[in-house]
Amino acid sequence: MEQIMGSSILTGKRAGALQKADSEWIYALFERGYESNVYPHTDTWSAVALGNYAQVMRRLFSHASNCEGGVLRSRNGSIKPENYIASWRNELAKPALLRDRTIDLSVGSSCYSAVPESQLDNVRLSLIRAGFESRIDELVGGSLSVSLYADINLLLAIYGNSGPLSAWRVLKEYDCGTARLDVPVRSASKAAMDRMPQVRCHSIDRENRLIAIGSAPWRHAGWEYNAIGSFVTEVAYPIEMETPGFAKKAMPAFREAVRNASPVPPATRVTVTRAPEGTDDWRIKRADELAQLLGLVSDGEPAPATFSFAFGDLLDREDTDGLLYGLRAFSESQVLWEVAPAREGAAPDPSFFAAEAQLSLCLA
Repeated sequence: MEQIMGSSILTGKRAGALQKADSEWIYALFERGYESNVYPHTDTWSAVALGNYAQVMRRLFSHASNCEGGVLRSRNGSIKPENYIASWRNELAKPALLRDRTIDLSVGSSCYSAVPESQLDNVRLSLIRAGFESRIDELVGGSLSVSLYADINLLLAIYGNSGPLSAWRVLKEYDCGTARLDVPVRSASKAAMDRMPQVRCHSIDRENRLIAIGSAPWRHAGWEYNAIGSFVTEVAYPIEMETPGFAKKAMPAFREAVRNASPVPPATRVTVTRAPEGTDDWRIKRADELAQLLGLVSDGEPAPATFSFAFGDLLDREDTDGLLYGLRAFSESQVLWEVAPAREGAAPDPSFFAAEAQLSLCLA
């Protein structure tokens, strides 16, 4: 079996569902695919999520964030996060009925065991938190068999989004029957884009972006795909849960704002705190190196507790690329960005309106 660097290739998806006694719908989601760096390419099914609608959607948004950087693709190429989410919404609206069956929760030394021995303590804590302490002796004794339907809450405690183990250990694609269900899924709101927060974005260099969303402070968001991935999970997901249809329109708008960002104004002030509490030693070292390169301290000397400089001080130097790349090393608690406002009478900052302009296109 030969391996090289690659991506996960998605070739199929399927949703199964069951209805609990309290009428809540629980979904089991399965994806089929293969790793592009493993030969030969063999499609296999795997359970990727177990939980109610909000819980499985959280997992799907996490997967969608991987689409932007090409970690998750289709056979035909890249997948846009918004299309990935939209296709799963269609699956969740017509899931297959999950077949009830007995599941043996055996504890074993294999990494493929339903409950690996190495995770037994974590599973025990999850069962206690969920009120299933009385079942622990059965589990440890090797005689815990549960019903998918009758014991779904116990299974969620172990294999749901908040559990210590993944659903693929106990669920298989063939647990989905042939009967399709009509499960109510809220339709997309025509006013979804009213929830779009203000987006401001500047380019630090060709790849990296400085972003402020809503009332949040400016932050170094990393490469384009990282910035978009963070938007998918941190902004689009919670709003989508309240206003369906938001993600489908907001993600392209945000992507456009990020890709068309104007450069960081040279007068922008960057303030670095050398060692906030809890800062890793290697990040502190980066602060020292930056202060030395800027000539604020002598070579080998530590940086001041706090120091600041104009972003323009990093530009048009022989080592500009290295200095700009080094800004990625700092934690958010180490750096404060104060973006210079536009001069009076100057043209509006395109970064401020980039998202708004795109939103107008989306709403048209």
